[in-house]
Amino acid sequence: MEVPMNGLKYVGVALTAGIVGAAVALLIAPSSGRETRRRLSRRFEEESRRMGRALRSEKEQLLKRGREALDDVADYVGEELDAAQKKLSKVVKV
Repeated sequence: MEVPMNGLKYVGVALTAGIVGAAVALLIAPSSGRETRRRLSRRFEEESRRMGRALRSEKEQLLKRGREALDDVADYVGEELDAAQKKLSKVVKV
């Protein structure tokens, strides 16, 4: 079963765009170097927290899909095992 990675790609692109956009906006805004660095630092921390939340959410979704796939495989294997045991019992009776 293939796990889609679109969510992780989106999160990475969004984080990168947010940080770059914030940096550019702050660098072209008229303010002191100290103030610009403080604002950049604060923006980076905010984006990092947002990225952490997004990654945790994506991780939970991936784990859920993985558990569901594992349950499906277990059900399939159980059904196939039951079918094989029935066939074997017919052969042994003959």
